[in-house]
Amino acid sequence: MKESEVIHAARECGFLVNKAKPLKLEASGRQYHRIYLDSGETKVLCYLHPDKGTHTKFLHISNFLLNLGIRSPEVIFCSENLGITIQEDLGDTSLIDLDTSLKEHHSLIDKSLDLLSQLQTANIPQIPKLDEETLDNQMNGLSTIFLKDFLSLTPHADIPKLQKETVENLLDQPWMNCHFDFERRNIILDTNKEVAIIDYQDLCTAPVGIDLAGLLIDHYVKYSDEMISNSLDNYSHYMNLGLSSEDIFEWVRWGAIQRNMRILGTLSSIYIEHNRSFRLKDLSMILDNLIDLIPDNNYESLKQFLSIKVRSQLSKKMTQI
Repeated sequence: MKESEVIHAARECGFLVNKAKPLKLEASGRQYHRIYLDSGETKVLCYLHPDKGTHTKFLHISNFLLNLGIRSPEVIFCSENLGITIQEDLGDTSLIDLDTSLKEHHSLIDKSLDLLSQLQTANIPQIPKLDEETLDNQMNGLSTIFLKDFLSLTPHADIPKLQKETVENLLDQPWMNCHFDFERRNIILDTNKEVAIIDYQDLCTAPVGIDLAGLLIDHYVKYSDEMISNSLDNYSHYMNLGLSSEDIFEWVRWGAIQRNMRILGTLSSIYIEHNRSFRLKDLSMILDNLIDLIPDNNYESLKQFLSIKVRSQLSKKMTQI
């Protein structure tokens, strides 16, 4: 939406707006704009074309988070016909704007894990549950889209075996509320220097390792083993698990494998279908993280394939875009 269209839409919703600035475009197709009201206040307008989805689930979850005291944006207005929500403006700083690999920012990761523990255990009814078939199908994008369609490569024969082992390990984990994209771009540092969660419309019941992986196996910075271990010890304390960081890291490992296989397919699909290249730069580190996390036992050939052939082809592809 152009600025004039955003201003017109906001006014149509009853808000006296004089200026609008784009914030971000999500893979889901949601567009976010900061709107400036005549009163001097700012709000965030989210637009999703009604043909592409609704805000119903987001609004449902928002109401429960607000009542439970879990920091998240208050939804002030919603029109499904227009495809618009107008939300509280939490500020400009998401954790992706900060180098959280620096020790001075590690406390923000711990605060985010505390926030995650609240989200995971929140009593929110009518949340869909992922199943075994869905977890497996989501990983198919690595072979069918990322390798075949995007890189024109024949998938390695061991990928189905890895998918099967991943699902088996995920089924053995605790299942709780799952944001499904719990990464730094969706965690805001508000004006009170507290962390808040946004973009939770995909909340579902799923293995805990998926959200832990979203935060600790980052697509932009690489954390030290010590930092990850300390963070998981803190998470164990928040959740009263009584487990070691080594035990919990295995949840993270398999959550990250599933997540990274899925996202490699998703981002490639967005480029192929919509010519959106804004996230293609992330593919290299996502691939590197996947390679690092795949167990060495029984997957030496697959890891070599990903490390040499796929990395080389991805690098070549990126120079052509």
